[in-house]
Amino acid sequence: MKNEVPVACCHSVFTKVERMNYKDAWGELEKRRTAVMEIEAGFQYQFPGDSETLRILYDWISLERKCCPFLTFTVTASSEDEPVFLQLTGTEDAKSFLRSEINDMITLITTTNDR
Repeated sequence: MKNEVPVACCHSVFTKVERMNYKDAWGELEKRRTAVMEIEAGFQYQFPGDSETLRILYDWISLERKCCPFLTFTVTASSEDEPVFLQLTGTEDAKSFLRSEINDMITLITTTNDR
């Protein structure tokens, strides 16, 4: 059985460069996002299916999982003509976190001074 990871965003894990990359990737994904919907264990985001969006998405996930290890990331992609879906899921506490605090935490992560 997997050990339970506490639902707490650790924004101090980023270097200054990583924080800038995180902020840039998140900003670009926000512009490209075409839909978001609540699912049973979290939220599903929809993006265009082009290769550049998929690359940005994977760049963001590689950073996000460092600061939020309690989340599970599932990407579903087929042809470039079809949308890409990102599911952010976890425990009920993780879902509550996503619902109420993720925007505040992203702001904190991207504006915190370098360690």
